[in-house]
Amino acid sequence: MAVIGDRMGEIIKFGCLIVILALLLPMAAAKATDDTRVIVVFKDRPNSDDIAHIKKCGGKIKRHLWLVNGEAVEIPANAIEKLKKNPRIKYVEKDVRVHTLQETLPWGVDRIDADVVWAYGNKGAGVNVCVIDTGIDYTHPDLSDNYRGGYDFVNDDADPLDDNGHGTHCAGIIAAENNSIGVVGVAPEVNLYAVKVLDRLGSGWLSDCIAGIQWAVDNNMDVVSMSWGSSVDSPSLKEACDNAYNAGLVLVAAAGNDGDGDPNTTEYSYPAAYDSVIAVGATNSSDAIADFSNTGPYLELAAPGVNIYSTLPTYRVTLTRTYGYDYGTLSGTSMACPHVAGVAALILASDPTLTNVDVRYILQTTADDLGPEKRDTAYGYGLVDADEAAGEDVIPPAISDLTPADGSYVNTSNVTISAIVSDTGGINASSIIMTVDGSVVNHTYNSTTGVVSCAAVLTEGVHTVSLNVSDVAGNSNSANWSFTVDITPPVISNVSVNATATTATITWTTNEPADSVVNYGNSTLLGSTASNAALVVNHSITLTGLTPDTTYYFEVQSTDVAGNTAVDNNGLYYNFTTSAARLMHVASIEMSTEVIKLNGWYTYAIATVIIVGDDGPVENATVYGHWSGLTTDTDSGLTDANGQISLESDAVKNAAGTYTFTVDNVVKDGWIYDSSANVETSDSITV
Repeated sequence: MAVIGDRMGEIIKFGCLIVILALLLPMAAAKATDDTRVIVVFKDRPNSDDIAHIKKCGGKIKRHLWLVNGEAVEIPANAIEKLKKNPRIKYVEKDVRVHTLQETLPWGVDRIDADVVWAYGNKGAGVNVCVIDTGIDYTHPDLSDNYRGGYDFVNDDADPLDDNGHGTHCAGIIAAENNSIGVVGVAPEVNLYAVKVLDRLGSGWLSDCIAGIQWAVDNNMDVVSMSWGSSVDSPSLKEACDNAYNAGLVLVAAAGNDGDGDPNTTEYSYPAAYDSVIAVGATNSSDAIADFSNTGPYLELAAPGVNIYSTLPTYRVTLTRTYGYDYGTLSGTSMACPHVAGVAALILASDPTLTNVDVRYILQTTADDLGPEKRDTAYGYGLVDADEAAGEDVIPPAISDLTPADGSYVNTSNVTISAIVSDTGGINASSIIMTVDGSVVNHTYNSTTGVVSCAAVLTEGVHTVSLNVSDVAGNSNSANWSFTVDITPPVISNVSVNATATTATITWTTNEPADSVVNYGNSTLLGSTASNAALVVNHSITLTGLTPDTTYYFEVQSTDVAGNTAVDNNGLYYNFTTSAARLMHVASIEMSTEVIKLNGWYTYAIATVIIVGDDGPVENATVYGHWSGLTTDTDSGLTDANGQISLESDAVKNAAGTYTFTVDNVVKDGWIYDSSANVETSDSITV
């Protein structure tokens, strides 16, 4: 018996090898050094100051990870806490090693009916599939014509040649050419790309795996196959997968090979267990779940994974030493994953307008349900079925552009109700049924524009619409929405105005929420002023900059949510007259000083200013002024009932000289400051 690791020694006999790409504990396979590799994730895209902070802490940037706003950093272990002090850092996690630990027992394209799809002329052409793994032998005669390029993150170059064998085997399951030699893959005409993140021993950094996913986003991949995983949940890996999924990629991952044969237990593996990733378990030729295959609620699909014959490098690498050159038979969820990735490519080739969400829905709804009814913890939705998924139309019609919009208001009783229906396979026009308030209505359907519409005469109130439609393949969809007919304008009441010399505040109420406008003028219309608050029942608008002692006319208008507008007073204008302008000036400025002892003698000056109008003191006028001489501060204050305000300068230590106060302005609504009438505008005092 050949023993390969503790786990493998429990389950493998001679001639068998398990390959699981697993994230081990941090630094488990790395040589111990004083430096630690970490992934530093920032709250947003790191800037030059962030990079400088990393370097100041003794860190060296190993790789930029923009997909997660992060940096892969090599840093002294004792400097990590210092690094974390940057408030812009979201989190820091160790950059762990990943390894290949693969299983093999000495079959899958035929079982999932991929060959049936080829008969429809669909072999995956035009779809970009990226294998993130140990690289690919792109010289292999069964892969070379489909290979389009890639990147090697292990050696940081554009030559992702496989020096382990695992990636080549997975690539063959997806894309081995239909060329009468060797094997044929699920989608033998896809555009095949290799991203190498694991070295010849099947080991690599987590940050390189994230960089590989980032490369797939940057280079417009459609499908990503990831036959590796770990029981360790990594926040940066999750963030990378979520961001890639949001960017439109189909992400497929092996569920892991740590299963115990009991579907009631859960063995987690990441990235497969993330919601953004399709987790794939392995089946044998009898459609039974392989005893090594992980189980759990995150399992989404199952695919052939036992005794799978596929490509191996044509030169000497780790796996060819055991299994020979060119081709070999391996087993594991690593082999199941590329079966699903290949079917995803066939689906996209059948309809390039599909989104990754559409592809996932098709994979789920067309899978052969082999376990307990509906989704279960061993098969997920079931065994992937290429013919069902890519050989026929399973996407229901789309219904969009609902008119009137759901929850909207219309201000006419003559309403055109419509929606747009679309389906790549075609709409079954006879299947369209539209109801309004529960009653079927006559409708029209334009097959060119997809518009379904009807004209209806409706009463005021809420109305509900239902639309049902099927495509030519029998897939159906429905939409339900409602809107309100309101043809009655709001009622305006309680109009009042409060005018001063230069302003006027106009108030009124409406019987329903409305926004509002005041149109005003004197001999000509001066303008319109909108309410500060829309859709209210109590309205208030203040007009400013009016001319004193002038008669103005105005009207108020209010518009409800449906667009019905009411203009008050039956087209007649209200009017008001502003107050005559009142003049005020400085009657006197009296200067005095005060001395206080605070660790020395300090002196401050006091300017007492009196403001008067034609009929005596002016209360609540704001006086603005400034000090010069021994101090240069500014002051302001409000006059009392005697028209008086006392303003103090800053205190000056050991003062010797002159304090001067000058009035700069006097302000009160409805009054005009007439500085030409000032008895004095400034005054001084010397100490």
